[in-house]
Amino acid sequence: MKKTILSLLMLSFFFVAMAQKSEVAAAKNTYALFEVGTQTKASMKKQLETLELAKVSTDKAILNEKSKDIPELWAYRSLIFSSISVTDTVNKANAEMAFKSAQEAVIKAKALDTKSEFKAQIASAEKNLAIMMQNKGVAAFGRKDYKEAYNSFKFISDVMPTDTLFSMYTAIAAKNADMYDEAIKYYNKTIELNPKNVNLFQELSRTHMSKKDTAAALKTIEAGRLAHPDNMGLVFDELNIYLNRGEGAKQISKIEGAIAKDPTNKTLYFVSGVAYSANKDFVKAENAYKKALEFDANYSDAIYNLAIIYINRGNDYIIQANKLPNTKASEVKYNALKKSFIDELGKSAPLLEKARELNPKDANTLTTLREVYVKLNNLDKAAEVKKALDAL
Repeated sequence: MKKTILSLLMLSFFFVAMAQKSEVAAAKNTYALFEVGTQTKASMKKQLETLELAKVSTDKAILNEKSKDIPELWAYRSLIFSSISVTDTVNKANAEMAFKSAQEAVIKAKALDTKSEFKAQIASAEKNLAIMMQNKGVAAFGRKDYKEAYNSFKFISDVMPTDTLFSMYTAIAAKNADMYDEAIKYYNKTIELNPKNVNLFQELSRTHMSKKDTAAALKTIEAGRLAHPDNMGLVFDELNIYLNRGEGAKQISKIEGAIAKDPTNKTLYFVSGVAYSANKDFVKAENAYKKALEFDANYSDAIYNLAIIYINRGNDYIIQANKLPNTKASEVKYNALKKSFIDELGKSAPLLEKARELNPKDANTLTTLREVYVKLNNLDKAAEVKKALDAL
């Protein structure tokens, strides 16, 4: 009799355990039906009903001591709740609740799945959560809530640490939120993953500049130029940093060295012209811009900057003329300086006209051209340019 009772007790325990395991199996099988529903494009209502049935099975299983710590249970619970969070696009509160429950389930599943038997299911759950955070991040970025966008993209980047797109989005959102340290962290992370993207070096350098850390900005540019020695954007950025520091001359030798290696590169000549101008060596700047135009007669930036050199030189002549005493003895010198002023502006006018032809809606070019026409007393042309400016 005792043996019979013991056998019955053992059998009851067996059936209880099997019953709880069957709840895990039911959750798994019901989730499979949900996946079929997504493939056959079942309605959202139908998909959520299926997921609710699967969730109920996991609810029952976690209430029992025999099954509450089964790794498979928590792996599928994370899948089920994460699927609810991305599927329910109507009930925001329900989606948020499911999102939090899925996060908790992911943590529990990872802790219990010591043999990584359910790694794929957990990863799928995390991807579902990432999809929801992506939607939140994009929406937040669209309404310029950059801090929320950062938090959303950071979640994805941390879940998918080798995904360069979201580590970059995290950095961009952080920078827009003025969270410069966080932006630097995620730009560095993205560069480690994808050093071929030259824009990352530029953005990281500019983020350092936002913190007034020119030393770190230059170090970033140097690393970028090492990886991308022919990229002119980095050359420009490096020059701008030196110019901001009042040290444009330091960049000149580097640019001249680059020209020696690549003597037909128009952009290098243009950059050298900018550097020479910053160093007040306007003769060399003029020659550099002319050299750039030898390789590209329609290089609008070089055309405009060359015109500015002539304008500035002409302005220097008229400033000198106006400083002369109003005497008969100064008249000859005054007239000579005034003629030099008109000659220099006369050289700038066709250049600016060419620049306008290339970029007809550039306000800087139009404004400068109008001023030149006024100073040359060509009022009809000045009025025509004024109309063009007003029409912008």
